[in-house]
Amino acid sequence: MIELVVVLAVSLIVASMAVPNFVSAVRSARLKGVVSDFAGLLQSARIRAVDDDRYYSVYVLGGTSREAFVDIYPQQVSGASGSGGTQYDPRDPLVGINAEVVQKPVGSAPNTANLQALFLPANATVVLGDGSVAASAITYGPRGLPCSASALTCKTRLPAGDIAYWIFFQDVNSTNWGAVTVTPAGRIQRWLFTGGAAGVWTRY
Repeated sequence: MIELVVVLAVSLIVASMAVPNFVSAVRSARLKGVVSDFAGLLQSARIRAVDDDRYYSVYVLGGTSREAFVDIYPQQVSGASGSGGTQYDPRDPLVGINAEVVQKPVGSAPNTANLQALFLPANATVVLGDGSVAASAITYGPRGLPCSASALTCKTRLPAGDIAYWIFFQDVNSTNWGAVTVTPAGRIQRWLFTGGAAGVWTRY
């Protein structure tokens, strides 16, 4: 009986240490999954924009069942596409976003100066759009390069220069952060924040 009690006590101690680590790993995997799925959706938008010779934007829908989609339909003869992010069409590429992960504005994200320095050249004259805002939704044009949805066309360069994008996600339970960035050349990158006061962004 004593041996059984000792084994049970040791098992409980091991479980008490393992469970928090397991929960943390699950939450980290959920955040990485959302960031990776969104990055894949951006790649789909880029490919379709080139194939269709149009410009397509990617939006995140709010509500209890959060989703992100490439706004492709309906397609107008003017070259404009989609609903401006207000309505999802069943033909639009779509990914779900785990209920534990929420999309956040740039102003809420930690150490954005560090992230900007990692994916943009120093002193770059680049318009940096917040992908969480409908007016500056991440948009690809017919050349496979990011451009401005507000200009209603991506076949010409912006007068202000090139454009890049970033968008942030946070796990509401662990408070960990993830991000997706788009360089002026159209390259899509995924990032995680290490956390803490001296935290930095790392690419994965």
